[in-house]
Amino acid sequence: MHKKRPRDVDDQAGLSWIFGPRGILAAAIPDFEYRPAQRQMAEAVERAIDTGEPLLAEAGTGTGKTLAYLVPAILSGQKTVIATGTKTLQEQLFFKDVPLLARTLPKVFSASLMKGRGNYLCRRSLRRALAETHTQSARRQLLKIQKWSATSLRGDRAELDFLSDADPAWDDVAAWSETCAGTSCEDFDSCFLTRMRQEAAAADLVIVNHHLLLADAALRDNSLFQVIPSYAVLILDEAHLLEDVATEFFGSEISNLRIERLIRDTEREWRGAVLADVTIPTHLMRIAEVSARFFRSFDTSEGPRRLRREALQGLAGSAGSDLAQHLVLLHDLVHALPGKPEGLLGCARRAREQAAILQEFLRGSSEASDAVKGTPVVHWSERRGRGLFLRTSPLDVSADFRRAFLRNRLGVERAREFQAASPFDYAEQAILYIPRHMPDPRDPNFLRLAAAEIRSLLEISAGRALVLFTSVEAMETTHRLLQGSVPYPLMVQGEAPRTQLLDRFRREVASVLLATRSFWQGVDVVGEALSCLIIHKLPFGFPGDPVLEARLEHLAQQGGDPFWEYQIPSAIIALRQGLGRLIRSGQDRGALCILDGRLLTKGYGRAFLDSLPPCLVTSDREDLQRFFGNEAIGRAGDSVSG
Repeated sequence: MHKKRPRDVDDQAGLSWIFGPRGILAAAIPDFEYRPAQRQMAEAVERAIDTGEPLLAEAGTGTGKTLAYLVPAILSGQKTVIATGTKTLQEQLFFKDVPLLARTLPKVFSASLMKGRGNYLCRRSLRRALAETHTQSARRQLLKIQKWSATSLRGDRAELDFLSDADPAWDDVAAWSETCAGTSCEDFDSCFLTRMRQEAAAADLVIVNHHLLLADAALRDNSLFQVIPSYAVLILDEAHLLEDVATEFFGSEISNLRIERLIRDTEREWRGAVLADVTIPTHLMRIAEVSARFFRSFDTSEGPRRLRREALQGLAGSAGSDLAQHLVLLHDLVHALPGKPEGLLGCARRAREQAAILQEFLRGSSEASDAVKGTPVVHWSERRGRGLFLRTSPLDVSADFRRAFLRNRLGVERAREFQAASPFDYAEQAILYIPRHMPDPRDPNFLRLAAAEIRSLLEISAGRALVLFTSVEAMETTHRLLQGSVPYPLMVQGEAPRTQLLDRFRREVASVLLATRSFWQGVDVVGEALSCLIIHKLPFGFPGDPVLEARLEHLAQQGGDPFWEYQIPSAIIALRQGLGRLIRSGQDRGALCILDGRLLTKGYGRAFLDSLPPCLVTSDREDLQRFFGNEAIGRAGDSVSG
């Protein structure tokens, strides 16, 4: 399947034959820029693969790190898994970087993209959904999905330009593990998940995300099963996101939507089995009543809420115990049926699992520790639309991480290190604008005044801007305030799949894209289309985040300084990631606008400024106007030292 490396390749110094100023990438890529740090990083990755010694690499924006690790991995001929923190970077690697190298490198290789199950269509669930009664608009969506499924090769919801992130139609047809019939499914051979796994098993390069990788590591640690194929080389990109992913992965969740889906699926399976016993549908109605009473006992306002001991007592405690007992009874009733099909048995297993999660949730409080692992945890709820999610999250994932992943798979206790600074000349290519007249982001008027400031900045930059927010609420409010008042195409995250939003953003040069955390990294827009990056406020963790609040309390109890040891470093990393979206080549020029005056008024502001590359910082819009007018900026502001 693979071509051998040309005979003269080994005679050339390092990887200059690929990354050098006259290398094959220079010949294949228009406007290629030779970056010594890129070649050096590639050589460090090549050495790590050859020796089996772990490598920790930190590369500044513009190093070209994705190609620096992709090339040696591909040339090694060893099965390689690349794990990213975001779907955005996953898709960039698979749809942009990998095809480039497939056209360029003197080696034939195959690549596969693996996402979580919820991203893929289940043909069986679609067929069942179409057989049921729906509103006219919901049925239209299902028929569109059916038409798409007939021609799609991947079955990935990211291909659906008519389906927003919030559209509930997908929940009914996604390939959830709870509804999967496995090898007994009549659609097994044509299943998109089956096809994805077969491609991954045969591929030389498998691109996954952190959550999928953790699921695979934990499963291998406890059984002979695996989520992703066995591999010889593992590359972790966006490693700074691992803690958040691990916190979600090693926690637990139960929701009213999950219970509703269990009830619906059980009823479907019961009807499909044509069973005479009416005990099951009668009991399902009782579960629905008890579930509604339990979830109504929690706060009905949008957003996350921390749950302390008293919140899990009284009505919530009694209704929750009642719900858990009814779920266990459903399991027992199904098993008592003669001739029960596998699909119904699967629903019974789900009922037992949900009962166990709920019972564990009710036993705890935000001050409790996990009785099994001895790990401090926080209990919290989050309401999104009609969904109420009850979660338990660990405050320290290091033990879980080492046991399930790091010790066995990475061995990072001892590793070689590589560091490279950004090759870009930020002093010439960028300007940092921080308005002094903006109120503190905690001020009630901040959202309105920030929207007005964004409108003014867009006039100066002629659109061509990415606006990054730290919360969905702030993004959506700003979108409403800007709609109809800016003369540029205005897009907002969630209205279409990420890949399509980015394609349109690149194509429509004057457009403006409003986005949240998943766009703070993994976004590669070179050239004029991204000339202005606006940061709504410093990316501190959301004050109402129950996990963050509990984690900071835990750090304080351990004698640490949560603000300087956790919040400041985390926010600096996020800000640097955001800045990395702006300058992507030596020819790019752009303005970074941070609408948070605390950079200039608070003592910790200097820590942020010192972390940024050296460039001019100003609070004068006239400097921005001159910058975008390609005039000399002069000495209107202070220099930021990196």
